[in-house]
Amino acid sequence: MILVTVGFHFQGFNRLVEAMDKVAAEIDERVIIQRGSSSYVPHHAEHFQWTSSHQMEQLTEEARIVVGHAGSGTIILTLLKGKPLIVVPRLKQYREHIDDHQLQLAKAMGSQGKAAVVYDSNPIVLRAAIETISEQKMILYRSTSLVQALRRQLDSWV
Repeated sequence: MILVTVGFHFQGFNRLVEAMDKVAAEIDERVIIQRGSSSYVPHHAEHFQWTSSHQMEQLTEEARIVVGHAGSGTIILTLLKGKPLIVVPRLKQYREHIDDHQLQLAKAMGSQGKAAVVYDSNPIVLRAAIETISEQKMILYRSTSLVQALRRQLDSWV
């Protein structure tokens, strides 16, 4: 199962939700999308708007791959669960967030080899990232030191 999450931010992330819905139409794997404030309603993937943190933990545990916005909560949970992660940062230019801090997080995760980063959220690019992670059998390990470093960086920005 592929879990897609956009977090709990008040601005929608239609770019990711719609692109992953198109991917879901093309692959033979269950795709579940947490769409949050996004206005796009998926036609091919299972979806829900909001859920509890406990349910997100459970879905993350069950997922083969997590595709998500570059939010700190999503990154930390996915790392702690040891799941391969594809991050698609929300961008200010598309009014998906108030600034581009997710771009900074995504670049840091990509440069450390902890996540595949997709900047162009079209279905072809996302599907290629999913196939690449699957072929490489990339497994992100539970990294306490990385999570602590990420939390320190987030604290420094506050």
